[in-house]
Amino acid sequence: MIIKVCGLRNRVNINEISQLDIQMIGLNFYPPSSRYIPRYDELAIQQIAQDISKVGVFVKEGLKTLQDITQQYGLDYVQLHGDESVDYCRAASQFAKVIKVFRVDDEFSFSDIKPYETSVDYFLFDTKTTDYGGSGRQFSWDMLQQYQGTKPFLLSGGIGPDDAATIKSIDHPSFAGIDINSRFELAPAIKSYDMIATFINQLNQTNHEISS
Repeated sequence: MIIKVCGLRNRVNINEISQLDIQMIGLNFYPPSSRYIPRYDELAIQQIAQDISKVGVFVKEGLKTLQDITQQYGLDYVQLHGDESVDYCRAASQFAKVIKVFRVDDEFSFSDIKPYETSVDYFLFDTKTTDYGGSGRQFSWDMLQQYQGTKPFLLSGGIGPDDAATIKSIDHPSFAGIDINSRFELAPAIKSYDMIATFINQLNQTNHEISS
């Protein structure tokens, strides 16, 4: 299972979280966000371990700026939270792997995202709110069964320290991993090493119990 920790900014904290058994770290390049990482802080980004993928989080960013930031910081993925078109995603895929975010509520139709399947590497299903991510709120995970596509997806939106068993019970062939953020924070953009370490241990323990 992919574990992505999103919204990191502090150099010491990034170095600390990089020691955990995670696969992706999200860096927020959306200026209005409380987790925005200033573009000049290359030293913070350099703290990420080489075996962890660097994911840049963007909202309605111009394609040229997206490419410039991706190349400047050596991003492995761009995570697109806005209303980016299929053509935009296809263009972005020429210089980075693409995670396309869709914000889910009770009215969401998974059939609407099918045109994106050939232009992205992962879907990410987050909770629809007035802001873009980091709300700490969950949508109904039962809705995931409505997704009939084969493109792998990450689950986000309000995942917290007590959700390990529920996450391991998700039975969907395209479920690839999780994206954790605000409910593991000590302050905006500062993640708790202990909380995440315990959570990962619980995920592993739950997995062992299911397979035994």
